[in-house]
Amino acid sequence: MDPGRLELRLRWADGRIAGLSVANSRPQATRVLRGLPAAQAAALIPQFFALCGQAQGVAARAARAAAEQGSCAAGHDAGVAAEAAQEHLWRLLSDWPRELGLAPQDAAFVRWRRLLSADTSVLVGQDFRDFLDQSLLGMTPQAWLGLSQADEFELWWRDSPALAARLCRALATGDECVDGSPPEAQLPVLDANAAAGDWPALSAEFALRPQWHGRPRETGAYARRHGDPLLAVLAARPLLVRLVARMQELAALTLGDFAMPLPGAVMALPLENGRGRVLAETARGLLMHELTLEGGRVADYVIVAPTEWNFHPEGALPALLAGCLCATEAQATNLARRAVLALDPCVAHEITIERPVAP
Repeated sequence: MDPGRLELRLRWADGRIAGLSVANSRPQATRVLRGLPAAQAAALIPQFFALCGQAQGVAARAARAAAEQGSCAAGHDAGVAAEAAQEHLWRLLSDWPRELGLAPQDAAFVRWRRLLSADTSVLVGQDFRDFLDQSLLGMTPQAWLGLSQADEFELWWRDSPALAARLCRALATGDECVDGSPPEAQLPVLDANAAAGDWPALSAEFALRPQWHGRPRETGAYARRHGDPLLAVLAARPLLVRLVARMQELAALTLGDFAMPLPGAVMALPLENGRGRVLAETARGLLMHELTLEGGRVADYVIVAPTEWNFHPEGALPALLAGCLCATEAQATNLARRAVLALDPCVAHEITIERPVAP
């Protein structure tokens, strides 16, 4: 199945990004599930998604249980948490270093991805914490999460040879966005009961352009953690703050630190008329499933993925980029590429520059 892609068109004029359009061609894969037995549909769903397959599978099974048995549950899934750690490592060890002109640590990423896939307990094991201490963060995850003041954070990223510090140094010098999404533009952490009040039913139309309280919202590590004191200090650097939020979340996952919400949180809620809804926090943000059964078969299935939240045509990406000063087309393209990476879509994307039409 074609996973689709994001088509991003930047309008660049007078040395700034004047506007941005986002077209999302991701197909509604769940349409093919209609009429299938619930068990077969739940087994197929992880196969539709190249990324976050673990989270999709857990959500599908929980939605089936809620719809069939009226099961209401909330907990933390170790497999979804380990999968999220792999996604964070992918960005921190491979994608961001390449983007910022640093040497990627691909071998380390492949090693830890294999270990985390085979055994979820690796995530909270001492070996993984030692890797963060010695290679990625340059200090223990607990100590790094204790950084809360601008001066101590700057001392770390200016002096440490660790990869995370070098990433922050490189990005801080090129974080040229003039503004970022304000706190109220972040999707709050929702429980299933509250979500049922906000959205009595989900639809395919909602899945394409989701909103909360009438507005598109951002989801993901920064949305979950934007109240953290250090992130509040860094809010004026919108790309850097999202990179640091991802680092914070990875460190917190290794400690099982649930003071703030983490990927792996899964909540299932039965609704009327044979419906089951699930909310799951993943590396990229909130994932929602809603299954409606009739006679044990799928009458409707709606999946609202984080990419549709973060790449809403009026959402986080335009808020990050519109109005940014860019002297050249190359600078505009580079900035857009980094903003996309910060929001982390689960499909490929293409960036095109639209030049002003000469009078």
